[in-house]
Amino acid sequence: MIAVMCVAQAGQIPAEAAESLEAEISAFTHRSFDDAPAFSWVTVPESCGFTAGEPSTSMIVSARSNRPLPRDERAVLLKELCEICATETGKSVDELVLVISDPEQA
Repeated sequence: MIAVMCVAQAGQIPAEAAESLEAEISAFTHRSFDDAPAFSWVTVPESCGFTAGEPSTSMIVSARSNRPLPRDERAVLLKELCEICATETGKSVDELVLVISDPEQA
């Protein structure tokens, strides 16, 4: 399983957008890692997240790869994930914080 954590402030991502985002990220992890995602949603209470002194509209999506990724491949995957997140949530690329990390080392 590919661990995928999504963090957003309450009310930022409508339920239908969250569902379509999960479906698109699921297709992405199957294509990219030949594995299914395990989603974890973290909802920050309204008015508890700020960027530059204003209530944040940002969203964080963090995925853990099932294999080490070379930098050039990671960049391609992050670009694709960014396009998915922007399309499904309506957020600008400036509102998205994305991470694809390597597997934990034992």
